[in-house]
Amino acid sequence: MPEDPDIPVPSAAESPRAVLQALAERVGVLAPGAPLSDELLAFAMAVADLQAEGKLGERGKSERR
Repeated sequence: MPEDPDIPVPSAAESPRAVLQALAERVGVLAPGAPLSDELLAFAMAVADLQAEGKLGERGKSERR
């Protein structure tokens, strides 16, 4: 699925699950309205942790696939 920038992502002040749900819909991982599974939420949170620790490199310096 192609990325859909028209799907709004809530502000970080809202729940992390709501933010990640919207992001997953935006990039096509989930169909709009489909539930974000606990497993996918755990994966997304782990990716966020790795990024915060600097283990994924700088954003924009690697090719996005």
